[in-house]
Amino acid sequence: MNYTKEQEQAIFLRDKNIMVSAGAGAGKTRVLVSRMAELIMDEKNPVEADRFLVMTFTNAAAAEMKERISLDLEERLAKDPENHYLRKQIRKIRQADISTVHSFCNHLIRTHYNELSIDPSFRIGEEGELFLLRQQAIEQLLEEAYASGRESFVKFAESYAPGKSDKVLEELVGDLYRFSRSFPNASFWFEKTKQEALQLAEAKEWDNSPAVMLIFLKAKKELLQEKEALSKLLKNIAGEEVPEKYGVLLQDVSEYVEALSQTESYDAYYMVLSRGSVPAFPRATKKDKEWADYEIVKEWHQEVKELLQKQKETVFTAPAEELQREAAGIYPLLEEYIVLAQRFEEIYLAYKKEKNVYDFDDLEHFALELLVDHYDEGGQAYPSETAKTLAKKYKMIFVDEYQDTNLVQETILEMLSEKDNNTLFTVGDVKQSIYRFRQARPDLFLRRNEKYHNEEEGVSIELRDNFRSAPGVLCFTNYVFSRLMERDFGGVDYNEETALRAGEGGPMLEDKETSELLFFVKDSVQTLEEAPEDVLTETALITKRIQELIEEGYHYGDIVILLRSGAGRMEPMAEF
Repeated sequence: MNYTKEQEQAIFLRDKNIMVSAGAGAGKTRVLVSRMAELIMDEKNPVEADRFLVMTFTNAAAAEMKERISLDLEERLAKDPENHYLRKQIRKIRQADISTVHSFCNHLIRTHYNELSIDPSFRIGEEGELFLLRQQAIEQLLEEAYASGRESFVKFAESYAPGKSDKVLEELVGDLYRFSRSFPNASFWFEKTKQEALQLAEAKEWDNSPAVMLIFLKAKKELLQEKEALSKLLKNIAGEEVPEKYGVLLQDVSEYVEALSQTESYDAYYMVLSRGSVPAFPRATKKDKEWADYEIVKEWHQEVKELLQKQKETVFTAPAEELQREAAGIYPLLEEYIVLAQRFEEIYLAYKKEKNVYDFDDLEHFALELLVDHYDEGGQAYPSETAKTLAKKYKMIFVDEYQDTNLVQETILEMLSEKDNNTLFTVGDVKQSIYRFRQARPDLFLRRNEKYHNEEEGVSIELRDNFRSAPGVLCFTNYVFSRLMERDFGGVDYNEETALRAGEGGPMLEDKETSELLFFVKDSVQTLEEAPEDVLTETALITKRIQELIEEGYHYGDIVILLRSGAGRMEPMAEF
């Protein structure tokens, strides 16, 4: 079987933790399957199939993985039918722990339910059912809080939910509860948050306190990104004949941005920001709009204006001294907010326990209860006896789509991985991280990748060869993302080292244009020939182009249509 040099390293390297960064179409599933098969068949140190733990993010991916490794082993058996060891491994792979993270947690909980004091016949609740339980829990929480008459709660309610409606309070508590569930040890995170807020409230030199300096440095970092974009813009238009009013605009904004970038503290930044402003964008004539860089300048101006306006409204709202007075008053409210979120968690869990229904987050947190013995003062988790037993069972742990792992799942992996035993093999692509709304943390991927790049605790391998797309498609993709994706925006610098490249044996379309832009201009659709007026739409434009491609010798299977939304568009496209 032919492998690239990088694939070969990922499959055959031993005695190292390995992270594989695999771009789209790079054959990551093939690498995962081949590594498992080669470990099973390793002549020196074979690993039996039931000693693997493979975690994926979808049931379909888990089923495909199990199917492909079974087929690989069956093909080997066909060439060596008397190999009883291989026959035994085929039986074992069918029972191997190849599943989603939640399925693994589910099995673990049902096996050790007595340690958690829960009924093993529990089920995952329907969303509507869980919503009703949440509503009951929040109603009970607020009834308790109002009945208590706590001064801190009364102030909190008056500050954040004035009027008779509790809707805002419900949303605030729900938001904090959901966010806290992304941490393996929410109690530690709550306590740390309170301590940081208290330090802020009691700081003697508030402007130079660590928390305020972080706020200032973050704002300055955002500004410097815009300053860098301006430098590139000015470099691109150097030597051009720039309309005078836009030259003046760029000069004025540039001076404002430069003044902000020279500041060294929160107060200094606040003073410059509050006293200045981004000039309005000049009204454009028809001739102005013909200037080649008009849209680029307009877009950059809008970005800077929105950024600085947002900083004014949300961060630099007052001088440091005034904010410190506010911080001292806010601390008791923050403390009350945390009390409410923690009490809501208790009530909600009690309702779920009564109904014997839980959600997917519960599965992960119950698994943590079983796997973590304790946390130290710094929040570091230490494995339980159950975790140590499982860590001895699993000689190799594989994690697919690692870029979508959250902190809770990361802690589960740490508890199952024997320290210094090089059992972990992770695969992912930070450029494809899509689950941040579920508290996925692609920065975990980046951190591990950087550590492994320096050969600390493991090895990082890049799979850049794409075997799925034609070179022209890859060229266009690289061109677009090299201009969109930077480490501070997207988590990775999209450069020559990370760009996709055509793999040998992938699709080749010689002498064909594989990237083009089709413009649909509503006011000029009548220029399209041979198309009835009632179907002069984007769909008609696309289908017309597809017909041309088919006539040129392409097959329908060579073509994919991607829609931002299927609503109202899928049917007309299918009818074609």
